[in-house]
Amino acid sequence: MGIYINGIGLISPQETRDNNDFLSENIPLEQSYFHISEPPYKEYINPRELRRMSKIIRNGIISAKIALADAKIEMPEAIITGTGLGCAIDTEKFLIKMIENEESLLTPTSFIQSTHNTLGGSIAIGLGCHEYNMTYVHRGLSFETALLDAQLMMQAGELNNALVGGFDEMTDNHILLLQQTEMYQPGAAVAGQASGFFALETIKRDNSYAELIELDSIYNPDDAFQEIGSKMSALKRKYPITDENTVVIMGYNGVQKETFVYNGIMNSIFPTNMVTHFKHLCGEFYTASAFAFWMAAQMLKKQIIPDVVHYNYQKVPGKIEYVLIYNQFQEKEHSIILLKKC
Repeated sequence: MGIYINGIGLISPQETRDNNDFLSENIPLEQSYFHISEPPYKEYINPRELRRMSKIIRNGIISAKIALADAKIEMPEAIITGTGLGCAIDTEKFLIKMIENEESLLTPTSFIQSTHNTLGGSIAIGLGCHEYNMTYVHRGLSFETALLDAQLMMQAGELNNALVGGFDEMTDNHILLLQQTEMYQPGAAVAGQASGFFALETIKRDNSYAELIELDSIYNPDDAFQEIGSKMSALKRKYPITDENTVVIMGYNGVQKETFVYNGIMNSIFPTNMVTHFKHLCGEFYTASAFAFWMAAQMLKKQIIPDVVHYNYQKVPGKIEYVLIYNQFQEKEHSIILLKKC
């Protein structure tokens, strides 16, 4: 049974809201971390409801609405989300108020909106959806785990469609903590954020973007280069993946240890393939692979590779049949996703 991406919606630091446009412009980093390119919220959400929503809830609801409208799905059979930090701004508000009020006279609003499954619940309430609703908080594999849940349920015949998303937000306080770590020192990773949702169906349609054919994750391998390389080689034996028909997306973020693994895979397994990257556009965060997933779907449908994502400047395939995504987070969580042209 095939699993097809029939709708996509992404709110990110770039202008990605319009699915007809594919990274025609690059919004450069101007602050200490990537900020969301905010959409016109009132065009999507009732203004009376907006004031009670944090930005990540707003952006999540909008990206979900865009994906469902793109797929022409009115009511999904499941809403499955993945996040690393959840609603970080509301979490901070609650903790700050707890300190300021000495743990007394606390309003519950920020606490209620701070839970990781708030976005999934908010989308369901807005749609009136009473179906399966799940949120996964698995660090750098949160989005991939949400995808896996949908994939397994579809393959088992329990679902015909699902709305799957990955989201995270950054705050001014959290970036101060991150910048004290080695990963986010100057010249290394830059923190980011985004909300990406995808309407998956078991039916291939005229407007389908791509087919999800492989999904794998590896946690804390003893030898990342060897284990990831072995899985990549197995994929090349299983599918007709060549430099003539395949684009590779890798999660380069400026961290030297991670770059060593990415470069090793590129040079040993994909030496003549077009390799692209994406974290210079959205930053590094737990669910950054959702941005890469959106990018891969756009590449396969539009048959375009924007100049801004080129990494090794190999020749562009004549026809893109496959896009292979390899991402890692803090050298522990590794994921491989393979999409095929419909």
